Amino acid sequence: MTTAAQKRKLLVDRINQPGIVIAPGCGDPLGAVLIERAGFEVCFMSGYAVEATYGRPDVGLLTLVEMAGRAAQICDVTSIPLIADADTGYGNVVNVTRTTREFERAGVAAIQLEDQILPKKCGSMKGKGVVSVEEMVGKIKAVIDARTDPNLQIIARTDIAAIEGMNAVSDRLAAYREAGADLLMALGPYSEAEVRTFVAHATGPVAYLNSESFTMPMLPSDQLESMGVKLLILPLSLTMSCIHAMQQTLDVIRNNKADTRAFAAQSMATWADCNEITGIDDIMRIERSFGPDRSR
Repeated sequence: MTTAAQKRKLLVDRINQPGIVIAPGCGDPLGAVLIERAGFEVCFMSGYAVEATYGRPDVGLLTLVEMAGRAAQICDVTSIPLIADADTGYGNVVNVTRTTREFERAGVAAIQLEDQILPKKCGSMKGKGVVSVEEMVGKIKAVIDARTDPNLQIIARTDIAAIEGMNAVSDRLAAYREAGADLLMALGPYSEAEVRTFVAHATGPVAYLNSESFTMPMLPSDQLESMGVKLLILPLSLTMSCIHAMQQTLDVIRNNKADTRAFAAQSMATWADCNEITGIDDIMRIERSFGPDRSR
């Protein structure tokens, strides 16, 4: 298994190479395993997606311990770098120090930190507020001071566009970059033309969200790459498709007298596939190598 330090170095090297990096989002280890098996180089742990696995909305109800614990579960079963949504850092600069250490111990390659006030909301929801530039700059510096691996990347996100408009975005991102953020992100709402403007004026590499909330324009990866975007995150795709698939399956169970055979043949993974995806071969290898002989 790839070590946490190796994963962080992989992400740094990949960001510094030509081309855009696409990071689908998930909320649990199974989604992360599928992302890696699909050939993606980087995985994103979405706060929205994790909250959804608890049956909760993305309004900051989960704590640092729950989020860092989920990140550790994902890192334990994957070999690709994980970018973790760290929300606001779960408090002030002192809390951010602990947040950094907990996520670093979990094995993540990068954390995304946003400049919302507490309690935070999903970036696509209304009613958000933001902290001062000075407070967010302090949080970024606290991450730098707390991390033990300089390759742990910081994605600094501003939600100021929904409050003050796009004119405030570039100034905030410039301040966050000067404070030491490795990548910069701005949430909308905004237009495609405004995307081009703030990416062109960004003082560091830009991360972008293609989100099915459609608060921001969903743009093809090649188009974003031509603009200069380095990292493309899709935080909701797997969660939203998973909800729809489960609803369809429940309809079949309810309407077909609990007989899923025909539906399974068309729309479900096989039992053997599920076992293979979740690592049964490795478990059986360990049993054969080190367990008692049960062949008799």
